Amino acid sequence: MRVYTNVPYIKRRGRLGDIVSWAGLIVLALGLFITLRSTPGSFTRFAKDAPDLAKRVANDRNTLGFLTLAELQQTSETVTLLPVDGVTPTGDTIADGSYPLGDALVIISPQNSWIGAQGVSKAQLAQLLSTETARWKQVQAEWPNSVISRIMLPQEGNSAFAALRQEVMAPIYGDRAETVMLATLNTNYSKMVLASFVALGLGFIAAQIGGYNKRRFSNSPRPDERLVQALKGFDDRYTLYNWMLPASYVLLGPNGLYTLALREHSGTAVNTGNKWKHQGKRSALNFLLAFSAEGLGNPSADALADAQKLYNYINKNLPGTEVEVQPLAFFTNPEITLELNNPAIPVVKPDQLKALLRQRGKDSKLDSTAMQKLQTLFEKPAR
Repeated sequence: MRVYTNVPYIKRRGRLGDIVSWAGLIVLALGLFITLRSTPGSFTRFAKDAPDLAKRVANDRNTLGFLTLAELQQTSETVTLLPVDGVTPTGDTIADGSYPLGDALVIISPQNSWIGAQGVSKAQLAQLLSTETARWKQVQAEWPNSVISRIMLPQEGNSAFAALRQEVMAPIYGDRAETVMLATLNTNYSKMVLASFVALGLGFIAAQIGGYNKRRFSNSPRPDERLVQALKGFDDRYTLYNWMLPASYVLLGPNGLYTLALREHSGTAVNTGNKWKHQGKRSALNFLLAFSAEGLGNPSADALADAQKLYNYINKNLPGTEVEVQPLAFFTNPEITLELNNPAIPVVKPDQLKALLRQRGKDSKLDSTAMQKLQTLFEKPAR
């Protein structure tokens, strides 16, 4: 059997598959990065009670909380009281008024190593309590670049919150004091979410397109190579054309002219008339593979469409040459199970293909003159 393969076309499509696959992965990574970096804003969280607040602060060096001295005395966790303007809150400093915030305390974790014994100024504390300040480094350059987490008791009746709002926040933030203590919304969040969805969608589509091209034109054995192997043994009266013509796979022989729709699937393919359904092998990975595997599509419709394309090509270039183009569906994977019920076109596996073609040879013959004309036409790539 003679084989004509459009190697330049296959190489171009293979390179396209590589480029688009990598582009898809890059765009997917970009979408994932945007997703991970997107937040609706910065919020002060709420603890259910004082012991819960103290525990959460003690276990996270990036968290600060605020409560009253009486509330702190209800807890057993070891926390650090944050000095303000050089004064550490104690019973005495609160009583004599030297501590500037009344009985409102700010606590941090003992694991916090960057705020020293001198504590912070009121201005720095205002920055720390403001949800507009995302990271420690924004308050003081030498501090870490980690995200600040804030926690408080429920707002209703929270005297520590009221005192901090009045004494620390209002002088700097004015009417916005309470708002910035509670939350700062990310005004670009909706745009970032949209951008992440767009990037993930485009990346997924590009990866699918790249994978499609790689499977057909890069990965070995390619579908056309599997087809050649399945037809091995036919003599030189038969000629196979891979990606040379408007139809992807064309077989020309003394018993007729065929277009073949190839599929590489395993599992079970169920066909009734012109309708197809694919059932893959059951596996714990099926859910994940469903997003990367190529669908079965409709081999019958594809083969019929290829037959029409080839028929039109012949009529355009060899007017008056009457030849029947016969469509076939060929599954290259020998492990496929075919359940066929009155298929619209012949459907075969590797071990059935040659037998079908030989049987067709008994029923139809191609005129030798027409065959020579077709061979001459088909040798010049149409792609």
